[in-house]
Amino acid sequence: MNSVVMDISRLIERAHCPTPTGIDRYELHYALWLNERRKQAASQDTNQLSQTPSFIETGYHGAISVGTARADSLISTLNRRWATTELSSSQAALLERIFAAIDGKLPWRATAEMSPVDIHAQRLRKFAHVVATHFAQGPVVPRNTSFMHVSHSRLERTSAFSWLKQTGRNGVFYVHDLIPLSHPEFVRPEEPERHRRRMDTVLQHAALVLCNSQVTARALRTYAQESNRALPSIAVLPPGVEQCFLNPPQDIKRPQNPYFVTLGTIEPRKNHMLLLSLWQYLAERDGPNAPRLVIVGKRGWENSHVLAMLERCPSLPGLVIEVPGLEDAALARLVSGAAALLAPSFAEGYGMPITEALALRTPVIASNIASHREAAGIDEAIFLNPLDGLNWRAAVDAIAASPLRRTRASVANRWDTHFDDLEALIASDVAARRYSAQRAPQRSQTMSLGALS
Repeated sequence: MNSVVMDISRLIERAHCPTPTGIDRYELHYALWLNERRKQAASQDTNQLSQTPSFIETGYHGAISVGTARADSLISTLNRRWATTELSSSQAALLERIFAAIDGKLPWRATAEMSPVDIHAQRLRKFAHVVATHFAQGPVVPRNTSFMHVSHSRLERTSAFSWLKQTGRNGVFYVHDLIPLSHPEFVRPEEPERHRRRMDTVLQHAALVLCNSQVTARALRTYAQESNRALPSIAVLPPGVEQCFLNPPQDIKRPQNPYFVTLGTIEPRKNHMLLLSLWQYLAERDGPNAPRLVIVGKRGWENSHVLAMLERCPSLPGLVIEVPGLEDAALARLVSGAAALLAPSFAEGYGMPITEALALRTPVIASNIASHREAAGIDEAIFLNPLDGLNWRAAVDAIAASPLRRTRASVANRWDTHFDDLEALIASDVAARRYSAQRAPQRSQTMSLGALS
């Protein structure tokens, strides 16, 4: 069994968060996989793998060991908090409030994700952590150990990864998107340069790059060619679907009124303005008989126009419900009961909400971008231009008229198969061969390798 050490900087940064982002889920799944792998190795004591550090954190000057007890505690705590399959009492109450608001039985007011006191405490913890890690010593990592990094966190600290240059170390990186480089108009002004440094770190140290989609793999290949950098091996390994989305829940008391759901941080590329403009029209046309829109996601950046619509547009209260975040079990029930999932994004690396909705047999209306088509696969979805408001209106009207319509059962990627394929990739001599990302039919339909042109 090949030895692997993993960077869990993102999990450490996000330990306070009540609900995970998509990339949070990745890192937690990989940490769980590696922890189980470590325990198996320890029980066999093969080549003294039990003595190898399994987790590190990237500081400002290099890698820092994360003790086994600390890593175990963090991973188990986050797994209990984030990977919920059963509906907690608090989430059940929140879901009941959402459904009551959809039916107009109570006014809706979104609650803040964190109080000012919590935000202040978080900043103090972050400052204390920065001070503590500034003077920490780096780990001793044996030769021929694969280094794994599955988020983009701290990759912009290019010099902190210089230890990977030592002979015999193989970097395995997961790249989720290159949106700051391909679509800089949708990110903060400083983000393109930060992401360029991240991708330079990946291309400098990777023996293997995992990508969530062909779209991401093509973007990475284009960036490498344009910056005259050598390409490492690339494999497309899409994420698995969380367990609670694989089995549509049956114990749902759905609202009387039809409703639509959109998922994602409120930020420019998610195109919430299209939906709010559409719902403003529906409100003026249909009044209280208009279908409801549930927006699930925290407030991001440069969203002043969207927030102005949410907070001050007189026709939207009662029809548009903003929910900062939901645990998986509650989210699965909300999406399962929806007339359709709406995904009008301008750009995505993948389209996980689409995959989850189709796994729940919920119809999908999505922007006609390559990553959305790839996420949907052979499953049914309605794809529309993200600027074509008239066709979005027609699609919403058609589904609202028959909200009980459901797609056929979806063939969803699973995390266990994802890691079976990952083990095969790690076991292969990835450093000695070069591949492009081509989605060839494999056992899991997810892992793909081919020859570079």
